[in-house]
Amino acid sequence: MQVFRLARIASLLKKNSCPTAERLLKEYEKLEFEEGRTIRAKYSLRTVYRDIDALRNDFDCPVEYDRANKVYYLKDHNWEFNCPAHLSESAMLALVIGSRIAEEVFPDPVRARISKAVDEILKGNNPDFLETALINSMKVFAEAGVVQESPVFSVVFDAWQKHRRLRILYDDMSGGEPTERIVDPHVFFLYLREWRIKAFCHLRNAPRTFVINRIRNAHMLPETFTPDQGIIDSVTPDTVVSFRKLRGVKIRLTGDAPKFAKSNRMHSRQSIRETDGDAWLFAIPEVAAEVVVPWILSQHGEAVPLEPPELVEAVRKAAQSTLDSLPPGR
Repeated sequence: MQVFRLARIASLLKKNSCPTAERLLKEYEKLEFEEGRTIRAKYSLRTVYRDIDALRNDFDCPVEYDRANKVYYLKDHNWEFNCPAHLSESAMLALVIGSRIAEEVFPDPVRARISKAVDEILKGNNPDFLETALINSMKVFAEAGVVQESPVFSVVFDAWQKHRRLRILYDDMSGGEPTERIVDPHVFFLYLREWRIKAFCHLRNAPRTFVINRIRNAHMLPETFTPDQGIIDSVTPDTVVSFRKLRGVKIRLTGDAPKFAKSNRMHSRQSIRETDGDAWLFAIPEVAAEVVVPWILSQHGEAVPLEPPELVEAVRKAAQSTLDSLPPGR
């Protein structure tokens, strides 16, 4: 059980969870249940201290204690806990599923690195319960445009992971020349089928969102930054893009549109209710036109904007622009 305990401590440290001794004590009790055992003896804080010492002395773990906050943390995140451990079926299943998803949503070389890491962990475990037919029957279909091979993606990913500053050449697609910026990538996320970062932009002296596919050049700088929890918390489904928002959006849905609306979260407080006959009312507190207009057009007439007037006009212009671009006689 000590191996399990040491592995749990190492995992929490690697995740920057900064556990207290008391939290580790609770983790020990959870471990006993996870492994299907009955707690044989009540753990004490002395057990925690002995395990921390074992990590330091037997595994060269650079674990430090923050006396002000009473938490443990890793001084060097390059440290590896090189100790083969038995994994539960749930842990192995989570690893395999995570690897399969990574194959679809991450481009190389990040995809290859994740696959290699999972293989390394599983080589000491034999997941007999995972039949080949079972794994092959799990399908993960990434949305078009998610996986794109790009050396810039890897540079940006590494900078985010290592808290390193980036020098980028960014094209905001406004028609002007790309601008060089120094940014600190605090958040790495996938939204509307594109990978993005929320970063502090030193050119604008404010947080900005950047679409990775629009970064023409990226160079990781030696300077590091401390993750800003405020910037991290600012990335939510309601605030993920910085476009100006349309408020009080109402859309009349028919046919299959209600089904697609339910599966497309544009706002955390959006609602869909049946009105009369086969019609439904889709209400969104606020949403950017750049998000909702393409969605309305994709519903082939089964989503009709009602409010605000600005949205109605935006959809009309977009539809007319498509008609005007068609060749004569088509």
